[in-house]
Amino acid sequence: MKLEICIDSYESFLNAKVAGADRVEICSALDLDGISPSVGLVSKISKEKNIEKFVMIRPRPYDFSYNNEEFETMKEEIKIYKDFDIDGFVFGMLLKDGRIDLEITKELVELSRPKEVTFHRAFDYSKDGEEVIEDLIEIGIKRILTSGKRATAIEGIDLLARINHKYKDKIEIMAGSGVNSSNIKEIYRKSGIVNFHMSAKNKRKTEMTYLKETNLYQDIGVSDRSLIRKAIETIEKLS
Repeated sequence: MKLEICIDSYESFLNAKVAGADRVEICSALDLDGISPSVGLVSKISKEKNIEKFVMIRPRPYDFSYNNEEFETMKEEIKIYKDFDIDGFVFGMLLKDGRIDLEITKELVELSRPKEVTFHRAFDYSKDGEEVIEDLIEIGIKRILTSGKRATAIEGIDLLARINHKYKDKIEIMAGSGVNSSNIKEIYRKSGIVNFHMSAKNKRKTEMTYLKETNLYQDIGVSDRSLIRKAIETIEKLS
């Protein structure tokens, strides 16, 4: 069983590592569902040992259908990040009609080699996700991050269970969205899934004393060690 924490700062990374997470998904702007992180953040985290490190490749927020310029940006990011000591990449692309863009996905997977690839929650917004899992396996996707095409993994548990039981010997299915220490056991019992993804976010106050009479930037989202530890404790009991 493994726990992955999505992080968008070095502080959150350290909290994830110290708390005992198995893997981090390195992003920026988690409030926008995550986009590609800065080179500086990846460089700094890549020097850390004893934890798996995956880098999100997403050129902008909002939808998952990218034009040629955005696709070229994604390729450039992969080329740059491949030189760092990381384990893999996280991305996902859709065609305008909502189907998973298998052609572009295959090209990015090939470019990413020998790094592993996780297909992220673009799967949940797709028209045909379940129907093309065999294709994703064929082109080399290691793992699918999904909430079962619902807002949370608990709500999507039926689909999670179905695809995990059908494909678990060929590809990893990782449950994400709304995952926490209180529902990991239920997700595992109902689906058999052994990979979990969460942000474990909490808010902390800014240390700035001057805020120009505004409420902006008073709260900063950071992965919480205690929330991660609780999730790990749950996983260890199940293991």
